[in-house]
Amino acid sequence: MKKMTFGLLALSITASTGLSQDLELPFEISSSQSGILVRGTANGKPVLLILDTGASRTILARGLVALPRPVPPSRFSTDGPGFNARGTYTEATLELGGRVWRGRSVVGMEMEEVSRAFGQRIDGLLGQDLLREFDRVTIDFRAGRIVLSSVLRNSPDRENPPSQGTEAK
Repeated sequence: MKKMTFGLLALSITASTGLSQDLELPFEISSSQSGILVRGTANGKPVLLILDTGASRTILARGLVALPRPVPPSRFSTDGPGFNARGTYTEATLELGGRVWRGRSVVGMEMEEVSRAFGQRIDGLLGQDLLREFDRVTIDFRAGRIVLSSVLRNSPDRENPPSQGTEAK
């Protein structure tokens, strides 16, 4: 019994000492599509992104990124989930909630159809590639915020996991 009590005490001390790093992102709900919208910057320009847990990659509108050739238009399905996307891989500097990702791999594509469906300018999608850098994603509807949490670990393969490829602003 003493060992178990000690283990629980150690667990609660670890949890209360702040051994996690959270990134908080305020969000708004789109009135036309009920999408979760997050504000940030891409290559120094303000952006409005859809939080899309079904998108495997983060996507930015082609006007925000350098693309070597024109991108075929994408079609947004107003009748069902998702859209038929055609894009090109490129890199961008992305800032969300004070954290900066430089040289971030993104997909550049046309976003006009998505903007039309949402009734406002949409600059891209925040996809799983970025979300998976964190241990936990919490959507707090009541507070209007998304919390991306990373647990700090002392292991040789993860020296600085929350800031790997990123920097605080």
